[in-house]
Amino acid sequence: MLLFRSITLGLLGFVLVSLRLNAQSPGSSADSDQPLPPATAAATMRVPDGFSVTLFAGEPEVRQPIGFCLDDRARLWVAEAYNYPVKTNEAGDRIVILEDSDGDGRHDKRSVFFDGLNYVTGIEVGFGGVWVMSPPNLYFFADADGDDVPDGPPTVILDGFGTHANAHNLANGLAWGPDGWLYGTHGRTNWSMIGKPGTPDAQRTRFDGGVYRYHPVRKIWEPYADGTTNPWGIDWNDYGHAFVCNCVNPHLFQVIQGAHYEPWRGRASSRYAYERIDTIADHLHFVGLANPRNGLGSEAEDSAGGGHSHCGTLIYLADDFPPRYRNQLLTNNIHGKRINNDLLRRDGSGYVASHGPDFMRAADPWFVGVTLAQGPAGEIYVSDWSDTGECHHTRNTQRQTGRIFRVRYGEGPREPVAIAELSDSQLVQLQWHRNDWFVRHGRRVLQERAAAGVDLAAALQPLRTGLINDPDVTRRLRAMWALHACDALPRQTLIALLDDEDENIRAWAVTLLCEQPPISAPLAADLLRLASDDPSPLVRLSLASALQRLDLPVRWPIAEALAAHGEDAGDANLPLMIWYAAEPLIDDDLQRFARLAVSAALPKVRQHAARRIASASNSQTGMNLLVEGLADEAVSAAQRTDVLQGMLVGLEGRRRVDMPASWPAVYRRLVSLEDAALLESLNRLALRFGDPAAIEVLQRQAANPSLPAVVRQRAITALTNIRTQEFDSQLLELLDDPTVRAAALRGLAVYTDEQIGQEILERFEGLDNDEKTTALQTLATRVAWARQLVTSIEQGRIATKNLNAFTARQLHQLNDAQLSARLERVWGNVQPTSQQLTKQVARYKSWLVPSVIAQADRQHGQQLFQQHCANCHRFFGKGGAIGPDLSGAQRTNLDYLLENIVAPSLTVSKDFQMHVVVTTDGRVLTGLLESESDDVLTLLTASERITLPQDEIESHELSKNSMMPTGLLEPLSDQDIRDLMGYLQQ
Repeated sequence: MLLFRSITLGLLGFVLVSLRLNAQSPGSSADSDQPLPPATAAATMRVPDGFSVTLFAGEPEVRQPIGFCLDDRARLWVAEAYNYPVKTNEAGDRIVILEDSDGDGRHDKRSVFFDGLNYVTGIEVGFGGVWVMSPPNLYFFADADGDDVPDGPPTVILDGFGTHANAHNLANGLAWGPDGWLYGTHGRTNWSMIGKPGTPDAQRTRFDGGVYRYHPVRKIWEPYADGTTNPWGIDWNDYGHAFVCNCVNPHLFQVIQGAHYEPWRGRASSRYAYERIDTIADHLHFVGLANPRNGLGSEAEDSAGGGHSHCGTLIYLADDFPPRYRNQLLTNNIHGKRINNDLLRRDGSGYVASHGPDFMRAADPWFVGVTLAQGPAGEIYVSDWSDTGECHHTRNTQRQTGRIFRVRYGEGPREPVAIAELSDSQLVQLQWHRNDWFVRHGRRVLQERAAAGVDLAAALQPLRTGLINDPDVTRRLRAMWALHACDALPRQTLIALLDDEDENIRAWAVTLLCEQPPISAPLAADLLRLASDDPSPLVRLSLASALQRLDLPVRWPIAEALAAHGEDAGDANLPLMIWYAAEPLIDDDLQRFARLAVSAALPKVRQHAARRIASASNSQTGMNLLVEGLADEAVSAAQRTDVLQGMLVGLEGRRRVDMPASWPAVYRRLVSLEDAALLESLNRLALRFGDPAAIEVLQRQAANPSLPAVVRQRAITALTNIRTQEFDSQLLELLDDPTVRAAALRGLAVYTDEQIGQEILERFEGLDNDEKTTALQTLATRVAWARQLVTSIEQGRIATKNLNAFTARQLHQLNDAQLSARLERVWGNVQPTSQQLTKQVARYKSWLVPSVIAQADRQHGQQLFQQHCANCHRFFGKGGAIGPDLSGAQRTNLDYLLENIVAPSLTVSKDFQMHVVVTTDGRVLTGLLESESDDVLTLLTASERITLPQDEIESHELSKNSMMPTGLLEPLSDQDIRDLMGYLQQ
């Protein structure tokens, strides 16, 4: 069941609504109706030896701090979000400035910069004003004279940022990157259509979430990386590599320009990515597979890190903390009321993050950390939304609270700073400062002055010298970034740096040279040389990333050279990044693309390229080229298998495909090689081409009990995918073979004979629980079979308890009024009113008190979970992946559980809305849309993944209801419900 309907709705849901854990983690005080007083909350935070926490500001001076940043005087500009969670056109949010003029760690001056925003989510300062993200707009408030009063109404820089789906999971924080761009993070649910004000819809860019950036001088917006559920906060290490924390598991990603990250959910922006780059974290911050009986509040979860919800990203880049913290990552763990510390280390082209000791733990049960930032004394600041309530709910219960804390190592006041008052030469000298706070602010002010026309030629000379001669590569990188931001780094200098001895310099030279294409022929030749010969995977990653910005003719040879590095096959990033860059080449030269698909040394490139060809509109020509390529004696068995597998995936949903002209001869030759894995793929592909010999081979495999079960099951799936004539008779016989019974039950769904329903029902009592679920899903797809099923229930031959809510709703979706009426009599109301649902919640809550749940038989609850929930949900490593992973969700709160189980459709993300598909032969299917193209549609149902040709679809509608139906508890006894709740809450 799709429990926790809004788990992917994102970080604002986690952050702004906050949470309360009924089972507190070790070291936390019991939950209470009031937060600890602000100063007490600071004093009771646990930090490592030598560190101290002080209150920088607390309510009423600061409230609802959704984001903040530091200006060039180290003042905190705080965005206060009072409107959340109601997105209206009414003003209500504001920006306040908090100043610590004496450096004692507590603000002593507060002023309101602007009062009248609507739904603010992010803030940054620079270029003579304030940048504010307040979806649907990115604003700029000019304050050229620096008097902390806007010079006039704000300018809308960009609009079209999405707010349509929910109150959270949308565009949020802002931060200046080392390359002079303003970066932002963006949740996945509220996709955006971004452009400058007045831009026609056809000229806007759809952005489905991830990381984007805007250049303040060139006035250019562009997507940077696609995906993750809801990133909140971005930061860079000493080498300019970016990282974001994601609100839910997985919690941490390295951000690579042009990358695609999970989740996809059928978004057009990732249609041909096929596979997306994974988290860099080698751990979870909630209980993992080794502790399946522990959950929130347990010792195991406390040791793991406290929970799965994260917010804010900080790479520590100063020397005031002990050396072990530099270039390591800090992030707020909301469930755990703490700051986690992830330890970053290079691995191949990217990084791996391991779990380090938690940096801070709060005793205040209301602590909800949001934003982290580093200051000029090496101190860090953390904002606290300070609220109670429950994660994922769209309720803002405490608008009067909010705090910002300061964490320092050692003692001593902070010296006053005023970066903007420094001379050009002094700003240049800051680029060698040990604290990156000075580096970043100095670089940005230099960029502002360069953009304003100030002659910086003399002042920048030390940077030119340092770029070449400094022994510390991180200082050389700083010089490179500052010169680039000031538009003072000649291309010839960058070209010369392509031969630098340090991989970081070479990699960044590639990136900056390709930032503004097109590129010259000599530069293209240099990039090709690097792609062929450079020993560094980091340089190859920069090349793969930069390729996406280059014209296709220039891209070709570089992509081919990168795809020839077989040593990168196991790299976490390179095979996919090369594929992302290579995919558009199919439209430039199909013959060359087919050669790449066969010859690439990277299996993922081979598989995805072959898949792309097979799924293309001109697939017949492309597949013939692929088949011809497979005949080459130089092609290995592994290459052939990868190409065939890719073709099979690309042809999913298409019943029959015209046989390529070269197929018969190539098939005969390859069959003679007697390679078992190759032979299986060949026969499955031959089946798609309508080869009668292959049909006979696969029918024999399906019936042969001496073959491995997986071979027989694949044969059944392949034969039913093309609707092999009269194969339903063989499938009915296979219903008596336990090894392949489930595959046969699924396969029978594509046939129409009414007798099939009776044959399944006659065997129903002899099926195991999983097989019964599969049988019911098959029976519920056609009216004739559904009537037979309901008759069996009416006659008592099938127990009502076997009919789960998914199947009941599927039966209702058949739109047969008489059938629905009969169903309601034997099972109950499939679509209760909101008033009825409220009464149900109240009834369950009245008796599911802690003393009752304490008596739960959790082993029985686990069995019920497997029967009713595990098809869709993972729970401590086991179960399906259609719905969210429940391991780290807020299972300890009974209100939360009941609201999400009993009434899952009251608030539902579009990603989890149900799609209803009716086929031309009368089958009705319900599920989540995985993907859709002009040719096929792929649906994830509660029991299987179904790919359908578009020409077999009579209708396709998006329901407002959650994929998870109401009524999941209806067939359960009170004891069953108690046991299930006990299992979920353990």
